[in-house]
Amino acid sequence: MATSSSSSSVPSAISSLPDVVLHRIRVSVAGNIAGHFALSQTCRKWRDVYREESCWQFACFKAGFGKPKLRRIIPVDGELGGELRWRELACLLAAHPGKCEIKSCKAANSHFAKEYAHLVRTSIRDPLSPTLAIEMHPLYFYLHFAHHPAGLTEAHALMPDTHSMLLTHLPTFPESKLSQYGPLCSHPNASCVFATFPPMESLSFEDGNGNVFLSVQNPDGCTILDVNRALVELIPQDMAHLQIALDHYREIISTSGMSSTQFVERISRDRGFLGDHEYPFLLELMPQL
Repeated sequence: MATSSSSSSVPSAISSLPDVVLHRIRVSVAGNIAGHFALSQTCRKWRDVYREESCWQFACFKAGFGKPKLRRIIPVDGELGGELRWRELACLLAAHPGKCEIKSCKAANSHFAKEYAHLVRTSIRDPLSPTLAIEMHPLYFYLHFAHHPAGLTEAHALMPDTHSMLLTHLPTFPESKLSQYGPLCSHPNASCVFATFPPMESLSFEDGNGNVFLSVQNPDGCTILDVNRALVELIPQDMAHLQIALDHYREIISTSGMSSTQFVERISRDRGFLGDHEYPFLLELMPQL
């Protein structure tokens, strides 16, 4: 009886706490998304606290994740999807590491984890300290530059590789799940991680001559997927890249056991976790598959 009485008193004790105390507890959990879910399920009062979308936005921000900008909502089977709520996004980010086989996706937010733990900002809209240097996330180089020799560490000295970028938007070979992200949009943790530390609402990229060749904006903070999509849109619609895509699609079809029609129908339904992905050159190449 004593144990039952003690345990039943816990929700009552929590419900008596003032909101300011609950707020401090929530803030102390910071970027531990799983911890926020545990709190939100503790009792009715905590559940009420976490009804606010701003709580989940805070949790994602402090963990180093933003919400990629939705391109447009694509109809699937005649129905329109909707933009992800922050709680839904947090749920995806918490669950994905248990399903993903790619280590750098599961641990996508680990590179800047210590920096985020001490980051004073709690929102992308908070003032940015002028003393913080902007640093690109390692995934930016991994996804957009050609694989370099083991002895070469300065990947940023290389030019972005269009072949590598194109592969991040094409389907994955079934036998290569450990080594390929394609499509990147099927990996929420890698997609949603902020492209820089600290997070930025807008980014400009310059060429070797100091000319801006790419600008990326996202009011929720520029993510890896935002930058990735902007870079892929710069790839010329020429025969060389059409051939890369065609060879890729053909090889997947040959190993999948599906017909061309079945293949196109199947991957056309996979729009990524945002529901807005479109495969490069697929419509142009369908007659040739």
